[in-house]
Amino acid sequence: MIARKAYNLLVRTYPRWGSPAYKAMLATFLVLAIAIPLLLAGIPFVEWLNDMAAQPKGKTQSTFGRTFGEKRLVDRDPPAGAVPRDYYRYEFDYLGNELAEAQWAGKRHANPVPLTVANVQRGRSQFDIYCIVCHGPRGEGNGPVTGANRFPAPPTLHTDQARGYADGTIFHIITKGTPKMPSYRDKLSPEDRWKVIYYVRALQLSMSPGAATQPEGKKGTSLISEIKDVPFALAPLPGPPPKGREEGGGAP
Repeated sequence: MIARKAYNLLVRTYPRWGSPAYKAMLATFLVLAIAIPLLLAGIPFVEWLNDMAAQPKGKTQSTFGRTFGEKRLVDRDPPAGAVPRDYYRYEFDYLGNELAEAQWAGKRHANPVPLTVANVQRGRSQFDIYCIVCHGPRGEGNGPVTGANRFPAPPTLHTDQARGYADGTIFHIITKGTPKMPSYRDKLSPEDRWKVIYYVRALQLSMSPGAATQPEGKKGTSLISEIKDVPFALAPLPGPPPKGREEGGGAP
């Protein structure tokens, strides 16, 4: 009804409005009736002055922009010859990651970190972060990521061969890795590697109290004997409950 009255009014005006003009005007009104409220609703979300809060930037492990057709990486390689802060030059870095090379390097440098309770505890905390997943809490090679359809289990740290490794040998293994173990030099600082070695020695002592280990030339005693003098609670970790008893329970 209203549309008809509007049409009758328009056809009596001059210049006369025909049906196409009326349809075009009606369509324009409909578009504006929808577009204007949408524009008004979006005004609060428009940042007129954002003080550079929104700007083009790169994010870690992603690409950002192109410069003359060459892809720019956010994580760029450092310039040749650049030295990182707290740089540590490993004197045997030219060696590979084979066991024979690790043993050769181990005979030529000793643990420079003093043996203290705090250092053993620090070694334990780092072991529990980076090493426990493969070597297990006791160093038996039964970490949670090993097993069937998982990563191959590393050898136990409680063999006569492992106990006989010099500290420098273990340091080289942690630094350079092995054919089946990656390097952890990017995760453990040189000082923390030596502290982890102290904790490995403590684990060996807790699992085999009567075993001896490779002498390190510290006052003529073996390192495992020296750890015995540290007042640190390194008793064997609790094992499964005895048969017939449940953990936390009483007699069967």
